[in-house]
Amino acid sequence: MKFHPRLTMIAALLAAGCAVSPPATQRLEQARAAYRSAAADPAVRANAPAELQSAASALEDAERMAAEGQPSELVEHNAYLAEQRAQIAQRTAGTRSAEATIAAAGEERRRMQLEAREREAAALREQARVAQEARKEAESRAAVLEAERLDRQKESSASAGLSAEVKRLETELADLRAKQTDRGWVLTLKNELLFDTGGSTLKPGGQRALDNLVQFLEKHPDRSIAIEGFTDSTGSKEQNQALSEKRAWAVKAALVARGIASNRIDARGYGPSFPIAGNDTPAGRQLNRRVEIVIDPT
Repeated sequence: MKFHPRLTMIAALLAAGCAVSPPATQRLEQARAAYRSAAADPAVRANAPAELQSAASALEDAERMAAEGQPSELVEHNAYLAEQRAQIAQRTAGTRSAEATIAAAGEERRRMQLEAREREAAALREQARVAQEARKEAESRAAVLEAERLDRQKESSASAGLSAEVKRLETELADLRAKQTDRGWVLTLKNELLFDTGGSTLKPGGQRALDNLVQFLEKHPDRSIAIEGFTDSTGSKEQNQALSEKRAWAVKAALVARGIASNRIDARGYGPSFPIAGNDTPAGRQLNRRVEIVIDPT
């Protein structure tokens, strides 16, 4: 480390001690001791060099005044300044060291969150695989249930209104899937509902789907959300990353236009990262093309 010329001069004066100046006052001795302590601390030299230099300048002035026989009040005043500045240098170094430790802890927390996302994505991929194997059986069962529902609807005109409401709710659930995770509630919107292939302009159906989310945010003004866009792996990674970001920001803009404060919404794009299904089939790619709304759990 390259020292300032004043630091070198102070070191020389400290080494000479009383030989180059009249008998030092108690305040000057305290200033010397405080400066020695600060200058000997590697953390101070690394994190508070400007503050240490300021202390050195004040101590140099005090030493010079003492050597010139100037009034003791001036010597003691500058010695007091040197002592205080040396202590400030040590406190500043401690604060900046603590800030560096906190920053490192924050980076570790982000790394752990990323690992949690990867575990969650792996679990979702496994769920998609199992779901695909059981699709034919589920479709057959769904057809039987739908036929039974229609039969019940025909049997009772009194239940017609209720059945229509159930159908509307079922349609909404088909557009929006909710899942509670360690990151909070994650609402997944089908990409086909929101955007055309390769586009980032919200479709009319997507605009309507966002109304339910707006109602939730209006009822819970203390909640913030993150909007995360995802694509499949078709095309270059750079193009998919840019497209996912544009789509996330398009959803954010639509919510802000409906009166939701911009600072409550964080929009991000992840491109083809974190797939929930394989990209080797059309069905898998369709699952991976999605927008997720993550509701802050705090």
